[in-house]
Amino acid sequence: MYGANVAVVEPHGLDAIDEGERHGSPRDLFGLWFGANAETANFAVGILAVALYGTSLAGAAAGLLFGSVLGYIAISLVSVAGPRFGLPQMMISRRWFGRAGNVYPAFLAFLAGVGWFSVDCIFGAQAVGALLHVPYLVALALTLVASIVIAVYGYNMIHVFERFSAVAMLLGFSTIAVVVLAHANLGAPFDAHAPFAAGGEIGGIAFSAALAFAYSIGWAPCAADYARYLPASTSSRAVGWWAFAGGFTASLSLEILGAAAATAVRGPSIVSATPAETVGLLAGTNGWLAIAGLLTVLIGTMNGNVMNLYSGALSLLVTFDSSRFPLRLARWQAALAIGLAGGVLALVGADADATARVYGNFLGLLSMWAAPWAAIMIASGKPTTERFGRLALIAWLVGIAAGVPFWQQTWFVGPIAAAHPQFGDLSYFVSFAVAYAIVAWRGKDG
Repeated sequence: MYGANVAVVEPHGLDAIDEGERHGSPRDLFGLWFGANAETANFAVGILAVALYGTSLAGAAAGLLFGSVLGYIAISLVSVAGPRFGLPQMMISRRWFGRAGNVYPAFLAFLAGVGWFSVDCIFGAQAVGALLHVPYLVALALTLVASIVIAVYGYNMIHVFERFSAVAMLLGFSTIAVVVLAHANLGAPFDAHAPFAAGGEIGGIAFSAALAFAYSIGWAPCAADYARYLPASTSSRAVGWWAFAGGFTASLSLEILGAAAATAVRGPSIVSATPAETVGLLAGTNGWLAIAGLLTVLIGTMNGNVMNLYSGALSLLVTFDSSRFPLRLARWQAALAIGLAGGVLALVGADADATARVYGNFLGLLSMWAAPWAAIMIASGKPTTERFGRLALIAWLVGIAAGVPFWQQTWFVGPIAAAHPQFGDLSYFVSFAVAYAIVAWRGKDG
């Protein structure tokens, strides 16, 4: 019996968790989501809001607050399905998309999981290499082994790791915060000379909100994965509250810290810096700060890594289970296989920094599907009996299409965004709202 055992490989995959295996408290979700979001990606979101779009520090904080609140409300609403059904998130998705129709979001969730895993491996390996002064390949191998072992052991091990790492990240980022706040310009105004400041201060606030929302909503396709072992009688309100509180607290704190860091480190270099490079810019000649910062980067990348790998493996199994070519692998075998595949992706390209940026742009595009998908999960009521859930698929595709004119990315600007740069990138919000409205308008009869 698996139960609450940590030192046992989780035996469950796509099957529903029976009541005898259920354990834990909704409060556990605070530590999990705090740990998962106490990472360098949130720090980078704050940096981009100021350094890339020129937003004032106060404006960036307002936008980041707005986007984070909306994003984590969505995460909290999606999480409550975990105890109710005892299933992985993308198996729950099948209820409305249909067994065959669910192949598409499940496959995208798999791609996002393995892609972000490979990016985090690159960032983690850079930190290990800088700490231990070892070649990139050695550092990458160490990062891979640590992440794969935790993901292979599964649900209980991940919960424990995230809780302990949350404490380490709190200490690490507190150290960074002391340095940042000592040099930050808390009254920093709008910077019209920033690389993408064409939208003005209002556009910068909108961009900040979009960045925070896009980051948080990216967790939606795996939200229920980490609540499905909770007893079925668990209060939905408690599940939603603790999931929201953990993710929101960590994300917003680090995003605002990143925004402050952008005012403390002058020059364009911070815009394109990787996490390890950002630590170097902040630390300067302070060796102890550099070590603390690199350790924080390493643990932070692993926080996201283990969950990307774990949920990516579940999504891959759902993809094949929903198709005509079932993949007969245990969950831990899928996690091991994806971990190795992610490691191979992390080897592509001689320049690890450039590779990470290419992946990042690709995965930013890939995440466009998550907002309308999450809206459908929240709005849907009666499950479909169709192989292809027409209402969910139509709402999903129309939601994605509705957001395209509002895209304002470095590589593509939609017509509405081009005509009104002061609106920033509203695509995520538009996609979410349109998909939700379609399903709600049909009386939740998906």
